[in-house]
Amino acid sequence: MEDFDDFQLTINKKSSETSRHSNLLLDARESIDCYFSKLSKSESSLSKSLFEFLGSADRKKEIRVRLVIAISPENIELAKELTRKFSVYHTNGSGGDFCIIDGNMYFYDIENSNDKMAGFQRRLFSKNSSFVTLQQNLFENLLNHAIPARDKIKEVEHGIQREYIKTMQDPSSILKLVRERIETAGFDIQALFATINSFYRAESDGIIDLLGAARSRGINVRVLIKIDDETMKDIPRDMIKKKHDLINVNFIRQSLRSKITTLIIDQSFSLTIEVNDDSKNNFSESTGLATYSNSESTVFTDYSMFENLWIQAELERQNSIRQAFFKMFKGQKLRDETYDRDWTQ
Repeated sequence: MEDFDDFQLTINKKSSETSRHSNLLLDARESIDCYFSKLSKSESSLSKSLFEFLGSADRKKEIRVRLVIAISPENIELAKELTRKFSVYHTNGSGGDFCIIDGNMYFYDIENSNDKMAGFQRRLFSKNSSFVTLQQNLFENLLNHAIPARDKIKEVEHGIQREYIKTMQDPSSILKLVRERIETAGFDIQALFATINSFYRAESDGIIDLLGAARSRGINVRVLIKIDDETMKDIPRDMIKKKHDLINVNFIRQSLRSKITTLIIDQSFSLTIEVNDDSKNNFSESTGLATYSNSESTVFTDYSMFENLWIQAELERQNSIRQAFFKMFKGQKLRDETYDRDWTQ
């Protein structure tokens, strides 16, 4: 990065690709703190710089990024995209977008209607340590009064659409809804398959591939499968890990009250699908009634159920590991040994 004077004002054509200040975010080494009153990929040059940084090399994973933005129905999808990658918070917009890089450089987009009409952009740069420290304190104050972006996103989405609980009977419509919800997930997906055959049908219909695609774009995906004995888990685990290694999969042997496949998206939408005939190989013949809802109480109930089963599955997995460990060393005569280490070296 070239050295700047303590304060410098630049005026450039927005379309210019040759400006040395085109995207200073790509030069960050340790941290990026930004405030955006208007989040847009097209209107704000800082926003465009941020999304270019988002798509840059893997080095960005080593950089701490904190964003304070104003979330609205218009930019909610962009907010979700950022929240999957960075630490994002919401506050009401007050005008002016600025960023602080590595705690030692500040730059600010100056909004001017005449400049916009003429196709120009103005930026104020500063590396004055006292001034940058003052702006850093301003950002920390904004951060302290902001709320987590995920909470605001849920609030906005509930405001856009009233709570509902609906039912479906047509298998093709149910399968279409499952696919749509997975493809539009913003943060996390929990999927419970109440029978091993339910999982195999989902794999055959491409649902597991969709979950893998969601994981590859940053969605946290957990799959829980009901099995009858330990030997049943190897095939589905290998099937998932072979193609979608990042999906977190677990198995539960605990009896379930009903054969229902459950899908929970972003902890704000749930879909339950009854399994009428588990012996059938295709989704249409095996599926019964489906119920879907964005009701907070309904989603919370389904999510709590999934979490409890997940915890139980973890306990069962740890117990299996202990049993295997004890079996491995059973009958061997092991002697007590004491090991010393010089911790000063």
